[in-house]
Amino acid sequence: MQHNKFSSGLIFIISALISFSCGHQSPAKQPIDKKFCIPDSLLKDVTFDTIHTESISSILSFSGKITFNEDRVSRIYPLAGGHVREVKVSLGDFVEKGKTLAVIESPDMANYYNEFKSSQDELAIARKNLEVTGNMRNSGVSSEKDYLIAQNEYQKALSENKRTREVLKIYGGTFTPNDSTGSGYIIKAPISGFVVEKNVTAGMDLRADSNDNLFTISDLKELWATANVFETDIPKISLGTEAEVVTLSYPGKKYTGKVNRISNIIDPDTKVMSIKIHLDNSDLKLKPGMFAHISIILPGVKKMLTVNSNSIIYDDNNTYVLRFNGKCNVSIQKVNIFKSVNELNYVDCDSLHDGNILVSRNGLYIFTALKGL
Repeated sequence: MQHNKFSSGLIFIISALISFSCGHQSPAKQPIDKKFCIPDSLLKDVTFDTIHTESISSILSFSGKITFNEDRVSRIYPLAGGHVREVKVSLGDFVEKGKTLAVIESPDMANYYNEFKSSQDELAIARKNLEVTGNMRNSGVSSEKDYLIAQNEYQKALSENKRTREVLKIYGGTFTPNDSTGSGYIIKAPISGFVVEKNVTAGMDLRADSNDNLFTISDLKELWATANVFETDIPKISLGTEAEVVTLSYPGKKYTGKVNRISNIIDPDTKVMSIKIHLDNSDLKLKPGMFAHISIILPGVKKMLTVNSNSIIYDDNNTYVLRFNGKCNVSIQKVNIFKSVNELNYVDCDSLHDGNILVSRNGLYIFTALKGL
């Protein structure tokens, strides 16, 4: 009897527990909306890039060198022979136009100076004769014919004086009152620039017919990158074609320019043609003679979206970019790289469009965070 009562009680407790557990289930968990926002501490170090649509370019690469811009170079030769008294500049100096480079004692200049002094004396005589003849004509002592002859002689003397003065000026005569012989020949800078070549020293004797230049002055703010192009590539290059130049001295700096000279002569031995790319060298880092790697950029017809290499993220044999619409609205976009030209990648992606903003620097942390959501 007691056993039956115990069994009945146990059954009742189990039934009550079952009823309680079925009637009072805990509420189901609501799904959490996972969202990633770029922290402000990271956002200030993030840089961005913009997608552009550009023609697909190809590259021709050449080895070359940096050379003087011949349009901005002046080579100075002696116009008269003589003895070099003084040299005022050194190699590498910057000189302003008109600055004295060297002073030469020249017998040729002494002769030019004597001619000038003689023409001054003759001019003074002709002027005085014209004045006297004019007074005599006014007094009726001299005829009109005599006055016209005196006037003609004065004009001849005046012209000769101007000629000898100009000769002295062209040859660099000193014109100093203390120089009684006039043998001083001053060589002046014809342009402003740097002395990039110097082949004269004090005490040298110069010949007027020498083929060696004394100085070379160049404005190094504009230079040329010179390359040799093979025959097969000649039709691809034209004036104005864009180019990029990198030197061994500054491998991280890229200079851009355009082809502005194309030779019309092919070297008979090497079968190459010379081209020159104009470069801006305002920072004066480039020096003539530097080795250069030259890339000629040839634009194509087909257009695609372009992405800078800094915006590309590689993961598990795939390539991605991070599209940025706000600090809390960043999405991962898979892209296919069609072609890479230097730092530019031509990509194919239906969900990206011209003008979209991408995360460029420090995007790997953001990519990892988004991938883990």
